[in-house]
Amino acid sequence: MFYGPLSTNEVITISDIEPKIFQLLLNYIYTDKVEIHSIEESYDLLYVSRKYMLDYLTEICISYIKSNISIDNVISVLNYPDHMQANQLVSTALKLFCQHAEYFLKEYKCQINSTCMQRVLNCNEINILEKDLIKYVFGWTSLYCEQNEIKNNCQNRRNILSKSGLMKLLRFFTLTPKELEEITACKDNLLLTYEKENLKEAISCKNSVNKNVISNFDNKLSPRKPIKLQWCLCYRSPIRSESPLIIDLTKHTLHTKIKANKSTFINSLSVHSRMAPSISYCYDVQNIYYEQFTISVMCLTEKKIIKKIDFKNHVEYDSNIDIEFDEPLLIKKDSWYKISFVWPEPNTFYSYIYAVQSRDPSYSNGKIRFEFDDFLSISDHGGSFLKGLKFCM
Repeated sequence: MFYGPLSTNEVITISDIEPKIFQLLLNYIYTDKVEIHSIEESYDLLYVSRKYMLDYLTEICISYIKSNISIDNVISVLNYPDHMQANQLVSTALKLFCQHAEYFLKEYKCQINSTCMQRVLNCNEINILEKDLIKYVFGWTSLYCEQNEIKNNCQNRRNILSKSGLMKLLRFFTLTPKELEEITACKDNLLLTYEKENLKEAISCKNSVNKNVISNFDNKLSPRKPIKLQWCLCYRSPIRSESPLIIDLTKHTLHTKIKANKSTFINSLSVHSRMAPSISYCYDVQNIYYEQFTISVMCLTEKKIIKKIDFKNHVEYDSNIDIEFDEPLLIKKDSWYKISFVWPEPNTFYSYIYAVQSRDPSYSNGKIRFEFDDFLSISDHGGSFLKGLKFCM
């Protein structure tokens, strides 16, 4: 552009690259170094690196994106068109999305474009029932109409699915007759009456599927498989021993605040059990007792309780208690959450004693960082009742 037979004396305008990204390109060319600060920036730089055939910079961008894909940005990654992608990026992002598909389709379907939706529906492994997946996709078409200023009616919504090939990716033949009825009864249903009847007949007699039905829908008979989530242990390293924690009439509530630098799901907490009573060392006393307390999780940013559990179980003295949630709990990026433990008020003659330690106020595995802050409602006691938790990114 500047030299040789194709050079010009005119001002050269580069219209497809932002000045900030072009500056990063120049920095890399002259220093072999580049500092990327976000997924969006890395994709812009990826486009530039491919345009100017800088293979190593392309590798840097892909590596950055792959290392930083999280619950917070996975939809943004999948929304990028094919020419901006690499196979390893799409597969990594799809796996994360499909692990938490029901959450994304429920909470963030307004952010999903047709490219992302097509990639998701092409997956054979996903953590959502097919009937629910179909209902979410039908509902998504209304949002798509609103966002693209298309008249929101049944025909236009059906066209969105048929023209993009999405309708063919929904596995109606894996449904039961009851599930099909549930779909057609929902407010977002897009199936026509004759389609419902044909599908009902095809589902009831899968060996003789109507040819008209095959032309409109995917004829796969095998359902999508669920994905087993990989839970990681966040263990707070002990720093020093503390005086035993005593729960009595004056103090029977304690709290731990927690924050993560990436959104993540938590499915269990680990805490201390009580110290064995001294009488057990003198007499043959059973090492089991009945533990009871209430756990509540409050999002301090939104000032509302998002989870409450009444824990009641027989446990061993001087051991760990693992408290598993009925469903994973989302901890949003950079927000403080208060986990409260509340015991029933002991009577005048009893108190409960727990051996505790002061524990590390932070945990990091290189991909995620947690911060902790332990405090009691009425006490100057140190120590950490919460020992750790299990999370999934």
